Amino acid sequence: MTDPTRPTPSEIEAAARVLHEVGLRHHWWSPYKKTYDELAATDPIGKEEFDAIVEAVLLAAAQARLGSQS
Repeated sequence: MTDPTRPTPSEIEAAARVLHEVGLRHHWWSPYKKTYDELAATDPIGKEEFDAIVEAVLLAAAQARLGSQS
């Protein structure tokens, strides 16, 4: 049985793409200009670390949702 609060890899990647695009638009990591796909292709460790951050955020949100339902 899988943990219902754990996001799937596709959910993590979808959320990471959104966060990455918002970050580029708001210049949060300026002067970084690479797209999420370029990050994945050129810096697999960086992509893995970025995805891990996004996964932690998604887990926290899921746990908060479950906590508010009890």
